[in-house]
Amino acid sequence: MNKVLYAILPLVTLASCAGSYNIQGTSNVSSLDGQKLYLKVSHADTLKNIDSCDVVHGQFSFQGTLDTVRIAQIFMDDISFPFPIVLEEGNIMLKLDNTQQQVSGTPLNDKLNAFWTKFTQLRNQYVELDHEESAAILNGQDEETVNARLIKKALQVYAKGDKLFTQFVTDNFDNVLGPWGFITRYTYDTTPNAYPVWMNDYLYVNAVSQLPSWIEFVMTKATDAFKNNPQVKMLYTNYLQAQKEMSGMAEPAAPMAPVPGSMPDAPAAPPTPAEMAGDSVAD
Repeated sequence: MNKVLYAILPLVTLASCAGSYNIQGTSNVSSLDGQKLYLKVSHADTLKNIDSCDVVHGQFSFQGTLDTVRIAQIFMDDISFPFPIVLEEGNIMLKLDNTQQQVSGTPLNDKLNAFWTKFTQLRNQYVELDHEESAAILNGQDEETVNARLIKKALQVYAKGDKLFTQFVTDNFDNVLGPWGFITRYTYDTTPNAYPVWMNDYLYVNAVSQLPSWIEFVMTKATDAFKNNPQVKMLYTNYLQAQKEMSGMAEPAAPMAPVPGSMPDAPAAPPTPAEMAGDSVAD
């Protein structure tokens, strides 16, 4: 459960849009001082550095020009901070504190921040249920009874996440957030070991079983801009092929490359910047 989150970095872009961005970042994690941070975006099948900077007295910044709006990620060495950023024209404010991670200042980043805050809160609820399960077992309660009760709560959390992703994706069909949210949902729901151990198998099967109807719902509602996004088209093509194989209507294809930027493992809750820098608590 303490695995580092390699957050999703699909190449989601819109039409050309010349301009410049200015990211001003702050952090209260003292062990980040002196560390070099990298701003990366997906390029073909790799991650491309587009800027770097040092953290000095809790301050850091990235600047650059852009011809397309896209999702980016900040890395420390080869480890990504579990927090996406929209590179769009304007002044972007980023906080990488131990208790609060926030991006703001431009329209799409404000939307992304509102979604990410709710998403992280839901992921943290799985951790809280894990703690509740451990405490109940230590108090001598029957394990099967406890798990059955808490699985019901976990399914309610999942249902809230389903609504959150559906609203977010459909509200953002025609900008970079829609494809990013679509691929993020797909990746989380198809990632084994994404939940606390005692509930993982049940919730993983639940997520995978509900995913096909969600994908078809989104694609039925989607605009042409969304459907024609390269990463959405790749994911949907792979998904349809997998469905045909499962039904016996097609021979298994050669192993497919993952959607660019997808992550191999997703923990129940993202690590904090302090944990990534080697601290167990905030400074």
